[in-house]
Amino acid sequence: MKSIKYLLISLLVLCAASEAYACWGPWYTPNAYYMYRVVSNQSELASAEKELYPGSDRNCREWQSLTSTDIPLEDIYEVVYKMELEEFEKIYDSNEANGNKFVEWITQKDRSILEFLILAKTNEYIRFKHNSRWYYPSMKIGARMTIEEIAERALSVNEPKLRDRYLLQGIRALFTLGRFQECVNLWNTEVVNLPEDNLMRQLIKPYIAGAEFRVNNSERAMTYFAELGDVKSLLFCAGRSDEELTTIDALKLVCEYAPNSQYIEKTLQSFVRSVEPLGEYHWEDDNMDIYECNKLYELSLKMAKDSESNNPGMWYYTAAFLSDLKGDVDNASKLISLAEKSKKTDCVDESIKVFRIYIDAKTQPYNASYERKLFAQLKWLDSKIVDCMTDEVRRDVAEGYKLNNSVSFYYWNDMMRRILLAEVCPRMIKAGKHTRALQLANMADNRAFGIVDRYDIYDWISDSDGGKSVYKVSEVFTMSEFRYSEHFNHYDYSNNFFEMVDSLGVNTAMRYVQNVRKPVSEFDNYLNARGYTASDYLNDIVGTQCLRNMRYKEAVEYLEVVSPAYKNHLNVRMEYDPFSIEKRKITKEFDFRYDFARRMYSLEQSIERISDPNRKALLLIEYIAGLRNSFDLCWGLTQYYRGTSYWGQVCEKRNWEEDEYTQAARDRVKELFKLACDIVTDDEIAAEINYLLCNFKTIAEKYPDTPKGKLVIGKCDNLYDYRANLFDVR
Repeated sequence: MKSIKYLLISLLVLCAASEAYACWGPWYTPNAYYMYRVVSNQSELASAEKELYPGSDRNCREWQSLTSTDIPLEDIYEVVYKMELEEFEKIYDSNEANGNKFVEWITQKDRSILEFLILAKTNEYIRFKHNSRWYYPSMKIGARMTIEEIAERALSVNEPKLRDRYLLQGIRALFTLGRFQECVNLWNTEVVNLPEDNLMRQLIKPYIAGAEFRVNNSERAMTYFAELGDVKSLLFCAGRSDEELTTIDALKLVCEYAPNSQYIEKTLQSFVRSVEPLGEYHWEDDNMDIYECNKLYELSLKMAKDSESNNPGMWYYTAAFLSDLKGDVDNASKLISLAEKSKKTDCVDESIKVFRIYIDAKTQPYNASYERKLFAQLKWLDSKIVDCMTDEVRRDVAEGYKLNNSVSFYYWNDMMRRILLAEVCPRMIKAGKHTRALQLANMADNRAFGIVDRYDIYDWISDSDGGKSVYKVSEVFTMSEFRYSEHFNHYDYSNNFFEMVDSLGVNTAMRYVQNVRKPVSEFDNYLNARGYTASDYLNDIVGTQCLRNMRYKEAVEYLEVVSPAYKNHLNVRMEYDPFSIEKRKITKEFDFRYDFARRMYSLEQSIERISDPNRKALLLIEYIAGLRNSFDLCWGLTQYYRGTSYWGQVCEKRNWEEDEYTQAARDRVKELFKLACDIVTDDEIAAEINYLLCNFKTIAEKYPDTPKGKLVIGKCDNLYDYRANLFDVR
């Protein structure tokens, strides 16, 4: 009788499966995206190793432009930055490329570059020896040229395309020799004629700053060090080498000597991002230094009015951003208006436009006028998402992890998600505009996927040769193919759109689907076209919600039009018979929701139509079993997840065991069970029902002469009647 006793506990007590499920939120939520931006930092050669050499990315690209775009940047980097002098000398003498396309070019097509590189690498080799604490003048270096010969040769070559590079090598050699005035003279007579953004000029400037100090031009040296952002050298020149400055104090000092230093932009971005919120689920969100932020706010207002600043818009933008962080949105709105009217770089201008969209989302009344403005703003933002996407971003989008965890990786898409998901959608919902909120959330979650239309399935593979474990692509899908594959779909049922549509109620979901089918405005068409609105996906969501709401006729209507291919890839499966009172395993059914909806609707019709109370009672018991199981043992009929904590999953924060749907089903079960017991007139059927429900004592007392009564009296040792406990649901 143990199996019967199990059923007693699991049949009508909807919360009987009281296993404690937990659901992780993402590491970050959309309001944690980095919004502040005054300098773009996208890089084609993203590598920690390359960060050892300032300007290496740009330098490799410039070498590529001087040779051929067919030469991989990695080949250039290998030769210019990684290859030792000894190895390069072998190439210089043998002209063997060894498979490197850059070496092939400079040995066979342009030996002037080969001649320059042998000089540059020899220069670096000798300078390293000279700078050693163990160096002494009579030491033999073992190089094919002396440092004096390098300086003389570098400054005598007049190759136009390489002149700026030879100037760098010549000044480096002269600096090593202590000929500082010659360095300054070269700067004043030749280097200053190079464009401000010339990479070689930028690499030469640190040497000139040091040379100026050594020839007693301290003020000029301090200006150069400020332009370079070398705060320690700046303090040294000012006789303040013992001082320790905070980030903002250092910024203030640099602004005093060089108000347009590139150090300013990078430092601003680094500091402000360090105080931006980390998201509501992060455990270290108290990261805002009020005192330092206030100092930066005052500095920003001062520099915005400084006539020597070439970028006052950046300073007003910074002040506006800090005001918003402190909760003063009205002041932020005023300051961003000043930023919009001020001189600024293209990067800052774009960031100001993003911040305007954000401020409007927080301050504007959500009426027709605001929707027109939002429509125009989203068109601009969407154009940036499309136009600025790189191959690196495409890979990150295809992987999906960063989207699921709201990790910043692509500014434009991040900002759309930040503004729509964290600001606009919540206010739209509060204003009762649920369909618009769902449209916007769908665009925010799925726009990037729609552009990329690719998904890589990675396997964790151990490299036996190198002893490393790496991800390697095992399969490649378009996004539409992936969504219909048998692989686990970790995104569609865990993003913000899904959480929203699954939380707002079935009527809202139906209205949204109706709008997708028949949009009523240009804005509707625009948003729907940029979301994931596949009919299978939406019909399955609405059909599942109908099951959750016990609206089985409508569930049939939505689920019957979901394609077999789509049903075959759902992340939940049916393992048990939902109409069995016993826990009975079945062969997995891919069409389980539709079949369940049809059966429940058919039972409803039969219960309504049949007048025989005993037949009706039996149908009620089957219906009750299905209803109860659809919220517990077979929860996949009404839910997409229950305690499955996939990495970065966004899931609802409601308690499935206590929510309104479960409670309504619970109440319905009680009501129908009472009805079944009240209407039954046949003792054998009544005994059968009570036997199924493990009410053995009731059977023995009321129906002893029935077959089930005789079975209970003759076989059961424990006649304890559990019936009272069946409805003791807490």
